[in-house]
Amino acid sequence: MSNDNYTGRNLYRVEVDATRVNELLKRLNDKEAKKAISSALRKSILIIRKQAQENLISAVTDAEFSSSKNGVSFKPLKNEINVAVYRNASGARVDLIDRRKKGSRAYMLKWFESGTKERATKKGANRGIINASHFFSNAVKSKQKEAENSLEKNIIDSITKVANKKK
Repeated sequence: MSNDNYTGRNLYRVEVDATRVNELLKRLNDKEAKKAISSALRKSILIIRKQAQENLISAVTDAEFSSSKNGVSFKPLKNEINVAVYRNASGARVDLIDRRKKGSRAYMLKWFESGTKERATKKGANRGIINASHFFSNAVKSKQKEAENSLEKNIIDSITKVANKKK
């Protein structure tokens, strides 16, 4: 299940106690079941996102504050870490690049994750280097097990919550 050489591109499978979950799912129709599983996946994946945000704040100054340039306001860089739950509720992901939003500054997150090499202009003026902080991969490594362990509990809790609303 765990992978010590996590690159951010690997997919993981998590298994839960299917008998109890299936027993609870029988009470719900398809739409309600999908909604319950989606909310459980989201709740579990937010554990990793929160840790990634904390790591980013400690690695990059001003990552938790919004900024503006030429009258255009930008949300805090920590909020650019994206969480997506798949529409068919088959899984979820946390990623750094979100190409859907106009004006997003998420492209900078990969620089802080992987670092950059020494840069200079054509005339030789130094433009600096960004040291790799690996905030995202460290967050995944540290919180992956916790997210997996909370998934089954979250699924059962969200199914019972939806079932109780139905009554």
